[in-house]
Amino acid sequence: MRLLLALSIPCALLAQEDWVSFRAAPFEVLASDGERQARETLNTLEQLRDALGQLLGKQDLATLWPVRIVLLRPGARHAAYQTAALDLRRENYSGAFDRGQPIPRVWLRELVRILLEANTRRMPAEIESGLETLFSTIQATGPRIQLGIPPPAAERTRDWARTHLVTVDPAYRGRARVLFSNLQQEADWRAAYKNAFEKTEQEMEAEVDRYLASAQFAPAEISGRPLNPERDFTPRPVEPVVAKVALADLLRGDAARLAYQAALNAHPKTPEAMEGLGLFAEAAAAGSRSARAWLEAGTREKDPAKARAALETAAKLNPRWAQPHLRLAALEADPVGKIPHLKKATSLEPRQAPLWQALAETHLAASQFAEAGQAWRAAENAAADGKERVRVRQARVDFETRRADLETAERRRVADEQARELQRLKDEALARVREAEARTNQGQAPADPNRKVVEWWEGPRPSAKIAGVLLRVDCIGKQARLAVSGDDKKTTQLLIRDPARIVILGGGESSLRCGPQKPPRRITVEYVSKPDAKLAVAGEALLIEFPQ
Repeated sequence: MRLLLALSIPCALLAQEDWVSFRAAPFEVLASDGERQARETLNTLEQLRDALGQLLGKQDLATLWPVRIVLLRPGARHAAYQTAALDLRRENYSGAFDRGQPIPRVWLRELVRILLEANTRRMPAEIESGLETLFSTIQATGPRIQLGIPPPAAERTRDWARTHLVTVDPAYRGRARVLFSNLQQEADWRAAYKNAFEKTEQEMEAEVDRYLASAQFAPAEISGRPLNPERDFTPRPVEPVVAKVALADLLRGDAARLAYQAALNAHPKTPEAMEGLGLFAEAAAAGSRSARAWLEAGTREKDPAKARAALETAAKLNPRWAQPHLRLAALEADPVGKIPHLKKATSLEPRQAPLWQALAETHLAASQFAEAGQAWRAAENAAADGKERVRVRQARVDFETRRADLETAERRRVADEQARELQRLKDEALARVREAEARTNQGQAPADPNRKVVEWWEGPRPSAKIAGVLLRVDCIGKQARLAVSGDDKKTTQLLIRDPARIVILGGGESSLRCGPQKPPRRITVEYVSKPDAKLAVAGEALLIEFPQ
């Protein structure tokens, strides 16, 4: 306990300082002094975001969660603070480093990964790794950027050299955006190189080898956003409780718990401190604006209606986050009801192969086989690495193997269901006939049970029949006109006056769509011969049969 108390002391001491905040969405830099470096840090982050967006052909790159940097005063007692990485805490990517030190390169790598995850479809790992290393050495002074400063020798990999070549070398830099755009659209290397640089894959990869061997890696000076850190970044005072929670976000384990509890004790009913302690329902009730808090509160809620309301609130608080929609899908019992939520989730985070796989499995459960196949392909393209791609590809192959059997079983199920429905209609009709006979025969002698029952029909009876191929269905208001090529190769047009009264056998309802029938199907039509010159029909169809 003494150790934990000692670890919590720096948080209390630092929180008593006067902190200011500099913001430029999605970044925030907190500092108790050293405002100049805070401004410079924010400028570097903004220029990285803009330069990466220019390369990718995307404006105003966003992050899924805000990025908060704490600039610590040198000599402060902060050994317990996490300074090695940008970690996701509550709903911020949080990190800290000492004033007077440069921004850790590992942070800049992570920031590129965060921006790629939130704004692009999956590109080859070689490209994404190269971009991370390339931007890890970026330097910015106001609007002037130096891009491509060589990293330590151990990091000058072939992937880095490829990215350095196409983004820094004047011969390629102007067309690099085309390369990255093609790769985001799932083009292969051959097509991407051809479209961007009019060179074959072999030619470009040989150029990369020569470039790496030359060891001549001059950086490029490019123009960034027209920012003046002294003018454009205004300090805002930070409330003590905000500083305490921000510092607690930099701690781990029991030290973090003590820091959050201390913040809550000093400032009761602070939602952010409650979130740090895992009191999500309490934080939501206290007015939390955290999507994570509402998500966790909704997930733990037993009442389905309240759970749904909490998850919908989480989705509104962070419209870019897929998880609320994934949890909403889990509340649906019917696969068809899950699909809209899962589609929304995949549209928000298309790089997440598990989301696509969940959508594929749900389409499969709903017997939507074509859609399931598309989702499986998307899952394979979104795989993060070769191992995951192999796993997803095998699952997709297994699905394709089963697909024919599943589609056959589904057609059989639909045909059986239609046959049962047709039999039910026949039974109901026969029952009405028997009921009419009973009313007619009331007061008369019982009928001879051996007498043959003669079927009767109140409507018109077919007087003609044609067998052939259904070529086209013309929709005419509420009516339809069939064009049938008979076995004698002559085309006959027949009118469906009331689609609700037509009898269709053989499971062909889905084939009666407007327009040319692709592919044409065999059909038999019984109809009343009644030519109509105005509609150009030979009669009115009464029964349609699609052979099985």
